[in-house]
Amino acid sequence: MTLKNLERIKLLLPLEKSETEFVHLIEKARELHTDSIRKELSIQSRFQLAYEASFALALAELRWHGYRPSGNRYVAFQALSHTVELGSEVALLIKAHGLRNEIEYDAEPFDDLKFLEELIAINEILLDRVPLLQG
Repeated sequence: MTLKNLERIKLLLPLEKSETEFVHLIEKARELHTDSIRKELSIQSRFQLAYEASFALALAELRWHGYRPSGNRYVAFQALSHTVELGSEVALLIKAHGLRNEIEYDAEPFDDLKFLEELIAINEILLDRVPLLQG
């Protein structure tokens, strides 16, 4: 499904492209990513930082293409397969979104170090690819 198709079914809304916001989101993601790899922090804090870095990068790529999610954050992750050529990594990002919701809304604990390391690795891929959209 392309970005235009996601717009057609109202999962994405058009929004004026903002290079300033794009750059700000990349900078925010870099800072969050840097903090997420700090081993002296709790695993739950690191997960939340890594998730927010992922979301900032996904949102940056949408903003670069002139869109925003209509309400569901996971759509920003779904769109990555069309804009920065992510494949199976998108499923892990969507799973991270579900875990984030469980932590945020249901007070579920997070303690999966392997999953956290995979999320951090995907963020490193995104940090290489998303800024390239700028040209």
